[in-house]
Amino acid sequence: MMKYRLGIDLGTNSLGWAAVRLMEEQHDRLSPGPLLDMGVRIFSDARNPKDKSSNAAQRRGPRGARRNLDRKSGRKRHMLHALVRAGLMPTDEPSQKELEKLDPWILRYRALNEKLTPHEIGRALFHLQQRRGFKS
Repeated sequence: MMKYRLGIDLGTNSLGWAAVRLMEEQHDRLSPGPLLDMGVRIFSDARNPKDKSSNAAQRRGPRGARRNLDRKSGRKRHMLHALVRAGLMPTDEPSQKELEKLDPWILRYRALNEKLTPHEIGRALFHLQQRRGFKS
C-alpha cells in the first residue's frame, strides 16, 4: 500500500491542496517523495461586495441581541428563585405581582432608617439586580 501525505491550504476564497508520496527510509522513517498531484479551487468571496463586510455579520448582530436578552431574563429568573428560597420573596405569583407595585427606590431609602419586612428587602434586592451596571 502506497503511503502519502495530503497538504491543504485553506484561504478566504480558495482551497489549495497537494498530495506527496512518502518514501520509506531506514529505521521506519518516512521522507517526502515525488509530487502525486496538486490543485486549487477558487470560489467567490463570501463578503458583501459593496462594503466588504461579512455576510454573517447580518445574522451575528441580531443573534447577539437575542442571546443578551436570554441571559438577562435568565439572571432575573435565577435571582427571583434565589430570593424565594431565602424567604425574601413570596412564593405565589399574585403576591409577587402585588410586590412589584411598591417603589423600590422608596424601599431602598426607607431601609436606611427603618426595619423592612423580608419581602420588601427582597423587592429592593431584586431591583438592584435589575438595574445592575456592566463594565466591559
